Amino acid sequence: MNVATQPTVVQRLRTNLNVRSSRLPLLRAHRPATAARHHADTTLTDWGLPRPAIDDALVVVSELVTNAERHAAGGPVELHLLLHAGRLLIAVRDRCPASLTTTARHTPRTEEECGRGLFIVQALATSFGCRRTEAGKTTWAWLPTAD
Repeated sequence: MNVATQPTVVQRLRTNLNVRSSRLPLLRAHRPATAARHHADTTLTDWGLPRPAIDDALVVVSELVTNAERHAAGGPVELHLLLHAGRLLIAVRDRCPASLTTTARHTPRTEEECGRGLFIVQALATSFGCRRTEAGKTTWAWLPTAD
């Protein structure tokens, strides 16, 4: 995992006219992972992404939001989707910078029922990581969008 110092990536991309962006507040969502998956599915379909790319994105959205629900005090705050140059950024913001260490990968034992989510994210993403923010952290993943 790349614990990145990339605070300007999204800021730089926003200036490009070929960028699509969507945000979903999750702070008061009854079922944040369900709301995030629905929002991502609708948004990415509207943006014209191919179904296989949408399916991969939904898995990553689900994993990142669920991790924030389970490990970050206060749960997820926001889902951000950003499409640029054939790549999709999925970012989930939470309020818990102390939980940055729980984002580190570990190898789950065979009998463990949980703990494989970030391995799945790593397999689907071209890169992923997390960074501290003033109010917590953002966990992010870049995915390809072409067939």
